[in-house]
Amino acid sequence: MSLNVANLSAYYGQSRVLWDLSLTAPRGGVVGVLGRNGAGKTTLLRSIAGLHRHVTGSVIANDVQICGWRADQVARQGVTLSREGGRLPGSLTVYDNLMLGRRLALGRGKPPRDLADVWKWFPLLEPLAGRAAALLSGGQRQALVLAVAFISNPTVLLLDEPSAGLAPPVARDLFSTIRELANHGLTVLVVEQAPAWLVGVADDCYLLEVGKVVDHGSLERLMHGIEHDINKARPVVS
Repeated sequence: MSLNVANLSAYYGQSRVLWDLSLTAPRGGVVGVLGRNGAGKTTLLRSIAGLHRHVTGSVIANDVQICGWRADQVARQGVTLSREGGRLPGSLTVYDNLMLGRRLALGRGKPPRDLADVWKWFPLLEPLAGRAAALLSGGQRQALVLAVAFISNPTVLLLDEPSAGLAPPVARDLFSTIRELANHGLTVLVVEQAPAWLVGVADDCYLLEVGKVVDHGSLERLMHGIEHDINKARPVVS
């Protein structure tokens, strides 16, 4: 098991925002985390990645307990967080951002992926190698975020709303790449506000409400339940 979260609770001051949350993500799997805004999805990723450290419970990545570690320690353990909106050093070129990813791999004591592999997996980036990240489109920037993560050779990839702001064809290509990366052994935990993008991509899903897992299973079953709840909440017009 690449990622195992057990009884994870997170706090902001005295306020508890995650409640004894447990989930697993196997090697080579894509696991989705669904829920409304404010459900605690991003806090979950930040807690795993070490960006939010006021936590209790257990987070095991690659057989190592990392709960409460600093973000740099978590990254060296092979866990990479790609944040919503494709945040990257905008003044650096595509190539320079990829070189930062290579440095992260070396800091982990692992060989970085070859640049030729990056161009193979993300062909739209090769002709943009000399372009500043700030000048990329939303889809190009999100592809670069994934490419930087890919070249750093992680074992666990955490994705926060990868479809945000993307045109449908771009989002479709992005999720196809995510699925293929998982097929080659990467573990992916993805928070997504639009669950339809995970159809045919996610192996398993968790539904969060106010910081708790309220359901777990296939995406199709969870989406059916969400749609049923929405229909029940609609007013009856006579």
